Amino acid sequence: MRLQPLSQLFQGARCPDHPVALDLAAGGPARTWAEFAAAAAWTAGRARRDGGRRWVLACTEAWDFAAGLMGLLLAGRTVLLPPNFLPRTLEDLEQRADGTLRTVDSAAAPPPPEPILGGRVEFWTAGSTGDPKGFIKDLAQLEAEVAMLERSFGHLFQGGPVVGTVPHHHIYGCLFRILWPLAAGRPFLCEPAGDPEGFRLALHQPRPAALVASPAHLSRLPSLVDLGGIATLPAVIFSSGGPLHPWDAMTWRRWVAGGVVEVYGSTETGGIAWRNQSEDQESMEWTPFDDVSLAFRKGALEVTSFRAGPEPVRLEDGAEPTTGGRFRLLGRLDRTIKLEEKRISLPELEKVLEAVPWVTRAAVVPLPGARPVLGAAVVLGAGAPQDRGVLARTLRAHLAQRFDGLALPKRWRFPRELPYDERGKLTLEALAGLFRPGSRPEPGR
Repeated sequence: MRLQPLSQLFQGARCPDHPVALDLAAGGPARTWAEFAAAAAWTAGRARRDGGRRWVLACTEAWDFAAGLMGLLLAGRTVLLPPNFLPRTLEDLEQRADGTLRTVDSAAAPPPPEPILGGRVEFWTAGSTGDPKGFIKDLAQLEAEVAMLERSFGHLFQGGPVVGTVPHHHIYGCLFRILWPLAAGRPFLCEPAGDPEGFRLALHQPRPAALVASPAHLSRLPSLVDLGGIATLPAVIFSSGGPLHPWDAMTWRRWVAGGVVEVYGSTETGGIAWRNQSEDQESMEWTPFDDVSLAFRKGALEVTSFRAGPEPVRLEDGAEPTTGGRFRLLGRLDRTIKLEEKRISLPELEKVLEAVPWVTRAAVVPLPGARPVLGAAVVLGAGAPQDRGVLARTLRAHLAQRFDGLALPKRWRFPRELPYDERGKLTLEALAGLFRPGSRPEPGR
């Protein structure tokens, strides 16, 4: 089906019985375009009746969210998308808004064939520090993002629905699970598929689905789900929110021949580049999207594109150009810290720890105190020593071959998995929480 610009969704191009979404919980037939258009019309009518320019969209269910989002945009509103649906978060965001939409009704006639002329989306994110921040996107920028995704990856779909393990209210989930499927005429699955049973049910489709996931989910699912027992594996897998570990990329490639398409970007810039890791070393590098220009300023990546806004955006990501217009990411610049005037690269420490055969994942975080120290959270694999004191001493000795004593972590934790959030992000706050009193006992040093 031809891609329909988001601003023209309600201009009569879709058949009333065209499938928009699948609701496994309801167990009935696909929800249709006629239902969706009616729900969006109801939302637009309510927003016009109640007034106000800024509305919080607090719909936890994907169908209501999609209809609510398009209905509010149809009414020309600015839509505020929360980082989560916790009561305090919504209360704080509602202070910045004129109305809140939590549920959607479909008891309305479909909207007349009219374009969406106004409306903006404000994506709110807690960021790595926990401080909320909003990033505004107008509809033209979101349209451009969807068009870029379709140009780049539309040929990878095989007719199945779009299935997601990531939240629909963050920019990655909103684009890949909601807006892109709506524009392309592909049905999306209403339920998230992050848990093993939901994942199995979501993939049980007549045609191969497209999976929208995070690195954290892609890391865990192979050990929780018998992939060999799933009759219809995904046609394509997308991953975003952080770099996918090469081991996980190779694991999925054994089951899905096309591998995992990783998309690098941010809430502020949208998609910047993509890669698909394989045994070829060049596949570790990133290829910019066709509407993006890049510059490398003092080791940092600077992005220019219509989707990012009128001015270049400098990211706190170290990067260097390679060949063929590609580039290599070198880690977060803001993760190089100073301890007693010595610069220490936390990503480099983590890389060396993960080189130990029985270390699966590692994360290093600065811990506050009268004398700041580093803490290391290490996820263990097969063959690891059982004694925690031996573990800590062995890993410190391994690091001491490359780093001086000041850079060696003083505190250690060995969780079953790292504390990724629902977006697949590993925040400083969550990592530091592993070392607070009342968490796991401190191992010997």
